[in-house]
Amino acid sequence: MNDIENLIINLRSVAAQLKLKYHISLLSNTRSNTRELNNSLINYSTNNEFFNDKEFDEVFEGIKDADFFVETFFNEIEFILEVLKQSYFKNKRFVYNLSRNGQHIGKKSLIPSFCDLMSIPYSGSDALVISFSRAKYIYTKYLEVHNVKVPDSWVYDPSNGWLAENKPKLDTKIIIKPMHESASIGLSETSIKLFDSSTELEIINDSKEKNSPILVQQFIEGYECEVPLLISSRPYALNPIGISINGENHLKQSILTSDCSFNDDYNFYSLDKELSGSVIEKVRETAIDIAQLVGLRSYGRVDFRIDNQGDAYLMDIAASPYTTKHSSFAYAYNQLGLEYHDIYSSIIGLSSKTDY
Repeated sequence: MNDIENLIINLRSVAAQLKLKYHISLLSNTRSNTRELNNSLINYSTNNEFFNDKEFDEVFEGIKDADFFVETFFNEIEFILEVLKQSYFKNKRFVYNLSRNGQHIGKKSLIPSFCDLMSIPYSGSDALVISFSRAKYIYTKYLEVHNVKVPDSWVYDPSNGWLAENKPKLDTKIIIKPMHESASIGLSETSIKLFDSSTELEIINDSKEKNSPILVQQFIEGYECEVPLLISSRPYALNPIGISINGENHLKQSILTSDCSFNDDYNFYSLDKELSGSVIEKVRETAIDIAQLVGLRSYGRVDFRIDNQGDAYLMDIAASPYTTKHSSFAYAYNQLGLEYHDIYSSIIGLSSKTDY
C-alpha cells in the first residue's frame, strides 16, 4: 500500500497548484434540487441514483475542505447554458462531474462529451468509457475474452427473443437485472430465481411490458466486495472492501437490493478479515486488469462476487463511483489513516491529465 499512500500524498500538492488555476463546478443530481426547466418536460432518471441532501453536502464539503472554491449545478442543461454564456477563453472551470440524469443509456456521457468539446477539464472517465461501463452484457463478454472471470450471461429482447437463441439451462440459479442501471436499481430478493418455464415467462412478460431488454446472469453465492481504484500512469487498487448485510459478511444468497442501496442499509469491512491473502491479491490484480482493459481514467471502482472456492466474478464497473462518507472509497481512505477530503484532492489531481 506504500505506493498508493505516496501517490495520494503527492496528489495533495498537485491539487494545491490546481486550485490557483481553477474553481470547481460541482455538477450533481439530488433528490430535492434537480427540477424540470421552465416547465419543460424532461425525462428524469429514477432518483435512486440521485444524491440525498446529506450525501451532496458531504461531497460539497469534501471538495471545499480540499481547499477549492466550489460552485454547484443540479441540472446538466443549466450547466451547459451557463458555460455557453461565457467567453471560451475566460473559462477557468474544472468540472467535478457526478451527473446521471435522464432515462437513456448514454445519460452519464453528456457532460464528459460536452466538456471535451469545450476543452474543460473534468473528473472521471471520458464519454466512451462512461457509456461502455454501463453496458453490462457488452463489457461482460469483452472481458470474458480477456480471461476475466464473469458470470454466465444471457439477454432477452422484447422484439427478438433470446439473444443468439441462448438461454439458461433448466434449474440454473440466476439473477435478473436491468440492462443499463446502477445503484442496485431494479434488484430485490425476488430477482434471484431458478430458471424454469415459469421464470422464463416472467422474464418475457417483464421485458415486453417495459419494452426493454433484460439481463439474466448466473447467480454467484458467497461474498461481495468493491475495489476502489486510483488511476494515474497505471491503475492502483486500494484494499478490497467487503459488503455486509444484516451483520453478515458471507452473504450466501443475499444481495445489495435497491432498497438497501437507497437507505444505505449495509455496511463495509476489510475483505482480508475473511479471505486469504492470495485471494485478496488476485482480486486486486483483476480489478487493475479490468481498469486497463476498459480504459478507466483518474478513478473508478470494480465490484465482485466471490464464490465459496475463492473465485472472484466481475459484477459491475463504476466509472464515477460514490465517494460519500458511506462508500467503499471513504472506508478505504480511512483505513489508510487519511482524511475524507483527501479523496477529492486525489480525484481532481488525477483528472488534471498530468502524469505522476
